[in-house]
Amino acid sequence: MRVQRIAIVVSHPIQHFCPQYASFAKNPRVEIKVFFASALGFKKYVDPSFGQEIAWDNLQLDRFPHVFLNGDQVLPANRQLDAPSLDAALTAFAPAIVITYGYFQKLQRRAYAWARRNRVPLAYISDSERRQHRSWWKELIKYPFIKRYFSGIDYFLSVGEANEAFYKYYGVPEKKLVRMHFPIDIEQYAEASENYFLLRDKIRRQYGFAESDIVLAVVGKLVPWKNQGDIIDAMGLLESRGIQTHLLILGSGTMMNELQKRALNLQRSKVHFCGFVHPSQLPGFYAATDIYVHPASAEPHSIAISEAIFMGCPVILSDRCGSYGKDDDVQEHLNGLVYPFGNIEALAQKLYEIITQPLQLKSFASYSKTIGRKFQLRAHREVLTELLLRIKD
Repeated sequence: MRVQRIAIVVSHPIQHFCPQYASFAKNPRVEIKVFFASALGFKKYVDPSFGQEIAWDNLQLDRFPHVFLNGDQVLPANRQLDAPSLDAALTAFAPAIVITYGYFQKLQRRAYAWARRNRVPLAYISDSERRQHRSWWKELIKYPFIKRYFSGIDYFLSVGEANEAFYKYYGVPEKKLVRMHFPIDIEQYAEASENYFLLRDKIRRQYGFAESDIVLAVVGKLVPWKNQGDIIDAMGLLESRGIQTHLLILGSGTMMNELQKRALNLQRSKVHFCGFVHPSQLPGFYAATDIYVHPASAEPHSIAISEAIFMGCPVILSDRCGSYGKDDDVQEHLNGLVYPFGNIEALAQKLYEIITQPLQLKSFASYSKTIGRKFQLRAHREVLTELLLRIKD
């Protein structure tokens, strides 16, 4: 059996991708090596949006080969991020394929150039989509560059339908697309799913929820484009129709004070500000949730939604998000509903539809679990098998 070497070039350890690398490393047909340009996340850093110091302890770095190309430097993951030693490192590793993430960092363009120069197949990952509003003139300027850049890539490991539509807009043919889906920490969430009812009961008791209470949740930084306030306003409209709800807001950020003020307008419903919640605790909150809501104005493909459906949450999200489609995390009328961004009345109506139809709520939850497991099997195992077959061909 021939072992294929796979080089993965990524800015820094990302807490939901590292478990995927650990899964890939278990495959006896591959030898992977991950090339990081920054120790961001592995070492503590201050996230301006969260407004606090962050470090991740679930990166599983001991479970897959990797190297920090710039030593222990905590470098920002911006467009200037680079690692001049990458060329020599890739040459020494001699991969059969290189996997890169996006194109805006110098690091990723360096990996792209090395692969083209050495005639090594190149695979590409991003969560880009065209659902959020962008300036037409920026689109016009970027179009020829992106189209030309994409023409030099052999495979696109797509995360969903909106992502694939983005690639096709820039001329990528169907034959180059390999559906991956976004990976989550599969071992953590599989264990949490086994303990679903214990976790659900723990969190609901902690916040004083009765089993009959309707609990909504949203996960993410408290920043303007996440629009958590839309959920609060929709809860107010539901009150006028005799429906009381609870909302768990998981996250911290600059919008905290404004959201707290908006929550004061509610009469019977209640908003619970949970602050920054460590990833290890998130599965319990998803288990306690009856409906996950994502009202963002710009959200390419939410990792929170991928986690939420794995834990069996029905989802309501805005049409600006990239997570819905016929074969995506949210499949309308099967495990969730989509509403026009910013339309509070429409959001309230979608919530009303699910809340007042308990059989539909139960059906949505079951379908979320089913596709959540299917998609994670794809992300952690099947996508690598297909990629290896394509390299062989």
